[in-house]
Amino acid sequence: MKTNKLSFTTRYVLLFGILLIVTNLILGVVILNQSKYAMTSLINKNMLDIVNSAAKSIDGDMLGALTEEDVGGENFKHIADQLTVFMDSVDIEFIYAVKQTGPDTFVFTVDPDPVDPGEFGEEVLVTDALREAGTGVASVDSAPAADRWGNFYSAYSPVFDSRGNIAGIIGIDFNAEWFQQQIDKYSFSIAVIAALSVAIGILVVYYITYNVRKKMNDLNTNLVKLSENVDMLMGEMAEYAGFENNIEHKVEVEEGDELELLSKKIANMQEDMNVYLNYMHAQAYTDSLTGVGNSTAYHDKIAQLNEEIRNKTADFTVVVFDVNSLKELNDNFGHECGDDYIKATAKAISEIFGAANTYRIGGDEFAIIHDNRSEDKLDDLLKEVSNNIKKFNRSEKEYDADLYISYGNSSYDKEKDESYRQVFARADQNMYEYKKKYYQTIGDRRARNSCTEV
Repeated sequence: MKTNKLSFTTRYVLLFGILLIVTNLILGVVILNQSKYAMTSLINKNMLDIVNSAAKSIDGDMLGALTEEDVGGENFKHIADQLTVFMDSVDIEFIYAVKQTGPDTFVFTVDPDPVDPGEFGEEVLVTDALREAGTGVASVDSAPAADRWGNFYSAYSPVFDSRGNIAGIIGIDFNAEWFQQQIDKYSFSIAVIAALSVAIGILVVYYITYNVRKKMNDLNTNLVKLSENVDMLMGEMAEYAGFENNIEHKVEVEEGDELELLSKKIANMQEDMNVYLNYMHAQAYTDSLTGVGNSTAYHDKIAQLNEEIRNKTADFTVVVFDVNSLKELNDNFGHECGDDYIKATAKAISEIFGAANTYRIGGDEFAIIHDNRSEDKLDDLLKEVSNNIKKFNRSEKEYDADLYISYGNSSYDKEKDESYRQVFARADQNMYEYKKKYYQTIGDRRARNSCTEV
């Protein structure tokens, strides 16, 4: 009894078909997870930008001095009006001011909600982000929390007084249902594309196995069509994500060598997928305005440094940079000018320290993590940054204004530092002292008030 055995080429084609389906499934899952992570990171960044801007608009000395007797008074109404104006101009659910009264206790001080405000002294639901803000670092909750007002994702940013102490904390709430809708909407689109990819893969494999006994020429033709379909699918996915794939694939094989042709096609598809995944990774870790590391990359670096601190292997310096008089630039020349000067600052810093060591941690604030084991001396590098700023000011700028920055640095001390946060706090304070001197030099009112107002 004769048995019909599949030829080597046919078995290879069938194996490729199965590989295509599995690859598309894996690709769909990977891209879905990458996209959800990127979307979550973007929303968290926007929340941090909003709450940091709100915190900087509040007078820390005035907020810190509020007592229950001040409720309804002039200072109380002034802060409430500032928060109300900010809430009306930004898409947030609630905005309020709190202060820390105990190791893990926070209470309301100002809540401008006209319907059901938190009373002065009423305890606030404590979350990890609120605890982090209580230490001086703005933070966003990774999970929603429920209280009597609803279920929300919250972001918190400290407000500093003129002495650099935490005078209070500004909190903003985003409806958890809205937050999840944004994630689900984007995830659904990616899931549809992934499902379409799998469906096309299944249909193509079925078509190939149905025609497996045809001539080798027909088989080769079908494989070329399959590759083109995959290329088209990758193009649609890249276009949806706002990415242009400029890779040009060239396949040069002898006529009749369909196995080598197939191998080339698989290699090309793998290259497309790697390029696309690298792009999604860059989107999640790169600041879109300046091209340096974003807050996600920064917090990953902080986690690495904290691990090194625990292992007693840390040896680093933190440098904090901040653009001076950014508000005046925005008011006098428009926000496009402010964005240009923020980009110029990032360029001046990253050219010296490297984009991989430069992080944009706020609207106009940057952080540098300098490895003390490097042969490059920090003082020399900071002078080079200053020279870059001077070159920018001497260049033919679009706006008739010079760029000035303030910076402060602090090195890890293994004898007293238990976390990265302590090193950063010293560098940040040194930067604000530098900024205060700058405003004293130009006679700015901020030299007399809170030096954190930029």
